[in-house]
Amino acid sequence: MNLLNNSENYTLVTGASSGIGKAITKEFAERGHNLVLVARNKKVLEELANQWSTYYKINVLVVSINLQEENAAKSIYEWCQTHNIKVDALINNAGIGLFGAFEKLSIDEQIKMIALNVNSLVRLAYYFVPDLKKHKKGYILNVASIAAFYPLPYYSVYGATKAFVLSFTEALRHELRHSTITVSCLCPGDTNTNFFNNAGNTNKKRSLMSPKSVAKVAIDSLFDNQSVIFPGNMKLVSKVPRFILKKIIARRVSKYKL
Repeated sequence: MNLLNNSENYTLVTGASSGIGKAITKEFAERGHNLVLVARNKKVLEELANQWSTYYKINVLVVSINLQEENAAKSIYEWCQTHNIKVDALINNAGIGLFGAFEKLSIDEQIKMIALNVNSLVRLAYYFVPDLKKHKKGYILNVASIAAFYPLPYYSVYGATKAFVLSFTEALRHELRHSTITVSCLCPGDTNTNFFNNAGNTNKKRSLMSPKSVAKVAIDSLFDNQSVIFPGNMKLVSKVPRFILKKIIARRVSKYKL
């Protein structure tokens, strides 16, 4: 293992091959952080690792794994232990969405979504928290969504997973408030990624934030010890009373073509 950066510490990012995750890895790379990139697509990860390590003179390692598998999180942790990789920042970004009526979507696919969006995130936090406490400063960033704040028809299970992430993150932050670990939750709105197409929603989206903008706000806010991070105007949306926003959402989703 040829190391370019003398620092022993690494930032581990899940879902690092595309979208917000990819943008977050680049943002950390620009700041000189060594990286562990985690996703399924090994080829893409290796291409990114080569780019970031060459251009930014940092160490970039790759773990190709399916986080929907029950033992994936433990395997990642054990891999880090075996290779003496000291993770001081854990970025739980990996996640998927499914768009459609609950009873019409595959129940197996919805359970897989829960496994990725919830189970893998909780397991990774569980395994890495004890080690993060050993660092002078440690960080956990869990990626939720603005959907965490309100029930979202046709994204019912997805929205519920993100509500879990938000609740879990805020509770964990409180538990670790006297430790050296900063715990934050990122709640982006519509972002210019492949999320909607991958989720099966081909309805056009407007006013999308760029992944780069979201990533910069996320990392700046994480280092600033913010609890819940709202890129762009999402903080205003989160303040809208639930009964008002429900009407707005209902009106909006009624235009979807299912």
